[in-house]
Amino acid sequence: MADKLFTWADVDARLAQSAADGRWPAWLMEADAWWDGLELFVHPDTTRAEVREWLDGLFGLGSVSEEEGVLELALDRPSSHHPAALEVRLIEESRRTRVARRPRLGERRIVRELGELLPRPESDELPGGRQMIAFHSFKGGVGRTLHAVALADHLAQRGQHVLLVDADLEAPGITWMYQAQRGRCDIAYEDLLALLHSAQEGDATEAVGIAAAYLPNQRVSRYPGTGCVTVLPAGRRARFGPPRIAPADLLTEDRSPYFLSESLAQLAVAAEADTVVLDLRAGASELAAPILLDPRVMRVFVTTISSQSLHGTEKLIRQLGSQSPARAGVDPAPGAVITQYRPDVHDGHAEQARARLSDALSSMLTVPPEAADGAADPDDLAVDEQVLTEPVLSRFREELLALPESWDAVVEVVRRCGLPDLLEEFAPGTVLAGGCEEEPETLDDRRRGLERSADRLVYAEQRGMDVGLTFLTTEPVRRLIADHSTDLPVAVVVGAKGSGKTFTFARLGAQKTWQAFATENGQHVRRQARVVPVLDPANMSEPRPGVPSPQELRDAAADGHGITADEIRTHLNAGLRHERAEDEEFWRSRWLECLARAAGAAEGEPAEAFLINVNQEREGTLFVVDGLEDWLETVDSEAKRIALRVLLREVPDWLRRLRSRSLGLVVFVRQDLVRAAIRQNLGQFLYRYSPYELRWDTEDALRLSLWVAVNAGAVSAPDTPIADMGFEEIVRSLLPLWGAKLGTDSSREAWTERWVPAALGDFKKQIQARDVVRFLCEAAKASVGDSRWSDRVLTPAAMRKALGECSRAKVEEINQENPRLGKLFKEMESFSEKVKMPFEASAVGLKSDDVEALEEWGALARDADGRYRMPEIYRHALGFRTQGRARVVKGL
Repeated sequence: MADKLFTWADVDARLAQSAADGRWPAWLMEADAWWDGLELFVHPDTTRAEVREWLDGLFGLGSVSEEEGVLELALDRPSSHHPAALEVRLIEESRRTRVARRPRLGERRIVRELGELLPRPESDELPGGRQMIAFHSFKGGVGRTLHAVALADHLAQRGQHVLLVDADLEAPGITWMYQAQRGRCDIAYEDLLALLHSAQEGDATEAVGIAAAYLPNQRVSRYPGTGCVTVLPAGRRARFGPPRIAPADLLTEDRSPYFLSESLAQLAVAAEADTVVLDLRAGASELAAPILLDPRVMRVFVTTISSQSLHGTEKLIRQLGSQSPARAGVDPAPGAVITQYRPDVHDGHAEQARARLSDALSSMLTVPPEAADGAADPDDLAVDEQVLTEPVLSRFREELLALPESWDAVVEVVRRCGLPDLLEEFAPGTVLAGGCEEEPETLDDRRRGLERSADRLVYAEQRGMDVGLTFLTTEPVRRLIADHSTDLPVAVVVGAKGSGKTFTFARLGAQKTWQAFATENGQHVRRQARVVPVLDPANMSEPRPGVPSPQELRDAAADGHGITADEIRTHLNAGLRHERAEDEEFWRSRWLECLARAAGAAEGEPAEAFLINVNQEREGTLFVVDGLEDWLETVDSEAKRIALRVLLREVPDWLRRLRSRSLGLVVFVRQDLVRAAIRQNLGQFLYRYSPYELRWDTEDALRLSLWVAVNAGAVSAPDTPIADMGFEEIVRSLLPLWGAKLGTDSSREAWTERWVPAALGDFKKQIQARDVVRFLCEAAKASVGDSRWSDRVLTPAAMRKALGECSRAKVEEINQENPRLGKLFKEMESFSEKVKMPFEASAVGLKSDDVEALEEWGALARDADGRYRMPEIYRHALGFRTQGRARVVKGL
């Protein structure tokens, strides 16, 4: 064994850890180590040989010796010292009463019950249904107190009465702010502890009544309406030293194990407070343990990204999870805040810290099968658990380095830094205003309307030329237009399948000119230019009458009958078979010929000279290219790689060399094709065009959801244009669509605006527009007929069911889009019956290059323990069940 045994304390610690790990034999009931011996309380029929064998296994072979009937456990000593040992005494215990455990981090008695969870509270709710949120940190100086103040301020601004308790009895922070404010302090936390300590038979009524009578004098009244914060300082006296009465002193046999948290909730009831927020003592302290070990308390851990703080926080979280986990859907989910990181320096470190803490927080969350409405299978709760345990990032702000003294001044700085809004998800019982009650008789009509509208948009590229279809401006499109007001774009627009490439291509064609396209997106450009499609995608349907097709636009450019897309593909295919098919100069000429023919050049006419002449025309020409995947299918030859690389690099460079350029080019292409074609300086290439990349993040996905719902008539149109709305406005406007949470607003289910992007996104935090629209379609269909949720269009059960449907469709499309990835998925699926997630790469037949490809695609991510997970959007279709993250506990 690596650990030394110097004294009885080391022996005691090893025995305690073994009990906590559940590695005690059936015959051992209790162990008690002293300076002069080790007492083992055993069943009467236990033999000395059994004892010796077990101790040798625990402490190392040869640890136990026996002379003249006396067992001795050797202690570690240098060779220059006399050997030392503890006598092992066996005490038969035939009638041993069960030990009543108390919420402590360190147990006074080493018993086999240490391997079990702490007993659940008798009630799943704190007295009066009050909410309690405790902020804790492994180290001081990480911003714990500031974030506790920020949350209290946030709740008070929402109209709540908050009881803010400074429970850091050794290094109080809130107390100093409050005293600097010259706040009146008639009663303090240490007074309450003393009053509770003297309570008879575990009845806190009198102590609570005394404290509540003085609390009204300690309110901070800087809030509109009924909101306020009442401060309970740590102490009234300016002295340093350990508290006279510590929280652990209240853990007597005649009281509830959760006497302190229950008494604080009773105090909140008596003081007419809605929520209790506590700032706990830092570290693995018994001053904080009685609160941290009550599963009904929302436990929020604050840490920086520094190794010591992060590692200590992670270890403490896991220890708490092994003693007192929270039940999903019943208890508040634990949370974490990562502070003091700089986005420009520590972004990668912050994301790594976030992943580690999320995994650790999951150890504090148990998921009974009946925990969530509509989720019969515990695996269906994986996204909830992911969302519920995702830490909040609170970036570094210089204003917080040197804080003012008083409460008002500190709160002003906290608000200026945006901390209150950052902690929205920790705010119990508060939801953004704006929800509305739907009329039951019209609710199913709205659901059916949303299903029909979303179904039309699942393959929106097939309807992109339809003038009757409105257009949602996304940030990449906005940037593409804004960056090219006085000149025409020469850009490559990269995006995954279903991200909106073909839809954008189609809208450009439908508007016929660059100016009209800008106007449709609410912007203005000075440069006039006609749109000329060069290569068309195969999956576009014929436009409605009055709307030009890509072919009609080429015909107009040629003053008659222009070249067809099939003819251009034939020309390109001939190039792939040409003897110079691996010559870059050959392909540059080939592509310029395609551009010239699309713009009206005659067959055989020199392409470069024609394009130079067109460039001198007053009206500009914007070439657009899509459908490269239809032409290439896969980039499986050097000729194809060179052909695509030249289009993406050399052709744009040629256009940029034109003097007084009036020619532009926009190429829409899938990212996997780009990666296959460009092997050198790929990162530099992608970075150059990154502002125009069709990536959908969380806000984009929510904006699209609102746009679809409004256009379907499922929810009312907001006053502000959807494209101009901020995140909070979008979330508020979505409340009638799917509610604030996957449950009632006061439930402890996941926040919907976080669950949807997490369920549909990959590990690169990318979401495809098609998946969002398909999700709305399937969820609307499954919601029809459900009368239990009259306050929303989409029901929680339907949304969970829709995730599975989206997953299956997603994997089917991957098989077409990326054959290699599809093959990997198919091979992995064959292991899903016997392998659970997270899994070892070898357990599902993955080689190192397979893992790299899946990680690059965002379809695989590595846990802190080296095992791998898949996003929910892929996991459901492949049939992998989960283990280890959210433990499924029956009978809790």
